[in-house]
Amino acid sequence: MFYKMADILKPGMVGTAELDIMDYTNRKLSLHETLAGIAPERYARLKIGGCTIMSETPMEHRTNAGFVLNSYGDVLIGGLGIGMIILPIQEKEEVSSVTVLEKNFDVIVLIAHQLPLNNKVRILNEDVYTWKPDMRFDSVYMDIWGDLSTDDYEDMKRLKRKYGHYLKPKEESPGRINMCWNEYAAKHGRRFY
Repeated sequence: MFYKMADILKPGMVGTAELDIMDYTNRKLSLHETLAGIAPERYARLKIGGCTIMSETPMEHRTNAGFVLNSYGDVLIGGLGIGMIILPIQEKEEVSSVTVLEKNFDVIVLIAHQLPLNNKVRILNEDVYTWKPDMRFDSVYMDIWGDLSTDDYEDMKRLKRKYGHYLKPKEESPGRINMCWNEYAAKHGRRFY
């Protein structure tokens, strides 16, 4: 389902955004890494200001899989990251369009031109908190948190309320989706290996 982003993206840095490749192929994994499902592979990682924002580890695949599998129609994604979920979503026949909001222009410059995007995708340099949609959506997914705490759950509820107003009516889109990345873990203060 997911592409191997470490094979697609090249390391680099634009402003405060940095893309590197974590190489676990020739090292002994720690207990924490093993519990987190890390395999002896290479993983793309995006950092902003030195802090990891996203990688393509098994945890990221697992916590994003539900939206990737269930998204359809006109899709809105908050957060470009490394493009990991955009690539399989754009390939789905049942997806008409993919609008991606990314507030950090450095991330767009670093990542977007490296992705094999099709004509369904548009990437906008916008902030999810202030952007005013120009259309309605069937599938909405906010993925703007690099790490989670229970404080983020209130933020998630606020974004779901905002973008709930931009979902297509249930009569037109009965399976519509309005989700945030790993909201269960944020709500309950759980680890999400």
